[in-house]
Amino acid sequence: MRLRIPNRLEDVFLALDRAEGALDRAEVDASCRADVRLVLEELLVNTVRHGYPDGRDGNIDIRLEVEADVVHLELRDDAMPFDPLQREPPDLPGDIARRDIGGLGLHLARSIASEFHYARDAHGNRVVIRFDPSDEPAL
Repeated sequence: MRLRIPNRLEDVFLALDRAEGALDRAEVDASCRADVRLVLEELLVNTVRHGYPDGRDGNIDIRLEVEADVVHLELRDDAMPFDPLQREPPDLPGDIARRDIGGLGLHLARSIASEFHYARDAHGNRVVIRFDPSDEPAL
């Protein structure tokens, strides 16, 4: 599946439905489908909410491929530079009510994926993720 969406939340949820349909048609395991949807939603929503603080229009390209039960996801956007791998993991122990907001979703996304890569080039941000249901998540 290849899809380009504008940087609007309503389009994020349409893209999530399309991705879930593609994974379902490819007969991807339900647990892996849920993982892919969770990570895709986290990254797309974060990009829309935080990647365009100047309010400009932008685009997000999504490529989703399934090969022998391994799911490959690539996201490209023209948003502000943001490397999700440079974000420090949140401090998880303690009272959740006293935690600073943010970071937990990215931590979860990185933990769920079998591989997670980031690069920035002349076209913008690029995140490449692999989901392999046979791998144990690296929590």
